[in-house]
Amino acid sequence: MLVAPPTPVEPATSPVTVLTATQRREVPTILRDGAELVAIEDVAVGFGMTVSSKDSRGAATLVVGPHEVVLYEGKSLASIDGDLRLLSAPAQNEKNRWLVPVDGVPRLLGPLLDLPVDWRPAQRVLVLGHVSIPSVSVATFTSADLVRVVFDASEGVPFRVEQGSDEITVSVARDLIDVSLPAEPVSSGIVEWIQFRGGRDNTFVVRLGPRFREVRAREQESPPRLVLELRGEAASAEGGPPTPTPPPRSAPARPADGVRTVVIDPGHGGDEVGARGPGGTLEKDVVLAIARRLRDELVNKLGVQVFLTRDRDVELDLDTRTAIANNYKADLFISIHANSVRAPGAKGSEVYFLSYQASDEAAHRVALLEGIAEPLGRAAPGSALELILWDMAQAEHLEESSALATRIQDELGAVTHSRIRGVKQAPFRVLVGATMPAVLVEVAFISNPEEEQLLSSTDYQKTVAGALLRGIARYRRERSVRQGRATAPAGRP
Repeated sequence: MLVAPPTPVEPATSPVTVLTATQRREVPTILRDGAELVAIEDVAVGFGMTVSSKDSRGAATLVVGPHEVVLYEGKSLASIDGDLRLLSAPAQNEKNRWLVPVDGVPRLLGPLLDLPVDWRPAQRVLVLGHVSIPSVSVATFTSADLVRVVFDASEGVPFRVEQGSDEITVSVARDLIDVSLPAEPVSSGIVEWIQFRGGRDNTFVVRLGPRFREVRAREQESPPRLVLELRGEAASAEGGPPTPTPPPRSAPARPADGVRTVVIDPGHGGDEVGARGPGGTLEKDVVLAIARRLRDELVNKLGVQVFLTRDRDVELDLDTRTAIANNYKADLFISIHANSVRAPGAKGSEVYFLSYQASDEAAHRVALLEGIAEPLGRAAPGSALELILWDMAQAEHLEESSALATRIQDELGAVTHSRIRGVKQAPFRVLVGATMPAVLVEVAFISNPEEEQLLSSTDYQKTVAGALLRGIARYRRERSVRQGRATAPAGRP
């Protein structure tokens, strides 16, 4: 069973929903030079925000309690309690209303209101403050002639099931839900893929395969759950149905923006524990926790489909990890690790992309720890032919891999204070043969007692996953610009 790329979100000129603990409002948006803008006064209604008039600099000050944000007309720069931040598009003043990019609202209002603020583009919802959001996780169970698709909810939600000629849709009539999709494919011929399309109705789609015959749906109250039982024609006696190669021919074509499927590779697993911190923390455990959080962030906030190479404590060889990304025809491949050195004071993050030779001795050491690639072909080591073979392996994607690595390291550096470690190159085996932009991320030094403690913290795992999310979001937007599909962004999301 395959998870297909999502359909595009609603048009940029449709309103966004502002959701707080006590209210729900529709707020209009405006498209200017390819950027979607919203009046910040409309979003912050009810929070006691005051807005000064423009001064001689063409700036205005937003104030809530002890916090203030200064916006500069026509600039992608804002001051938040004295700290300068970049926006993805310039702020504009129209008819004494301050328009800011929708994706920049969390960056501005979060510190100003001293509350969590979140933008969910898949559902076009801005969440302000502490709002209870139900979660829906999807699991699949397959036998020879039956596929059971189970939607488990964290609380009672209204499921609506509709059957069409080639698909079944399941909608959840709530303003917002958190979604967790199956991480691994199951070949059946009864179901081809499952997709979360989002939108106003939070719609899931179950695409039916050629063996599908009938479906039964049943709900239960405790725990809140919807179960779809999809029965199929009997499998052929000669070995059963063929195993499809993801994605199936009938899957929707990938939209033009090019980044719709991401494969995340939590390093190590099983007996291959990776590095061990001085307190006993294992690399394989913390990177899996971060990968799961990143998967949920990407699904819920960017609307992309995400697979993990492993979603449990199992060992996978390096070539299999890359093959999984290629098999899913992923648009991005991100391998997550934790660094380790003998010097206990080393700290911070590093992001790598593939090269024939390591950029420095430290990068070569990391490649040895995580799995260094063998020379390709039978050419003599260091020969011109071997260099050509290496160049062919990822040459088409090296420039994009470099751009992805840079954006991720920018965002990680902002939370780990490790910008000086920079982006590096090394011959990682797990990156060789990837047919898409691919990077390896060392999120922190598990050998450092302080960073080991951070890596074991749920809050820090969320922080790292959020930074990875922002780096991927920046890369995706800038890639669209490079490919001529969007107006150039002016800064960070």
